[in-house]
Amino acid sequence: MRRNSTSSLGALHPVLFFTFVYGISLFLAIFVCRTVYFSINQDVASQTKNEVKTDVKYTATTASIGVLK
Repeated sequence: MRRNSTSSLGALHPVLFFTFVYGISLFLAIFVCRTVYFSINQDVASQTKNEVKTDVKYTATTASIGVLK
């Protein structure tokens, strides 16, 4: 009789590989979806901060153009 010398870890290699790939895919999908969701649904405080920063940037640009004339 021939003895089977395949280890159990070697036999589970495809299962472990696809489990690992599935885990990475799930992590990346959650990360991407979370990033898109939070970029679309910003809270009011962060929108106000962005508006203030934009106003300051345009004011500074307008003032520097006024100085050049």
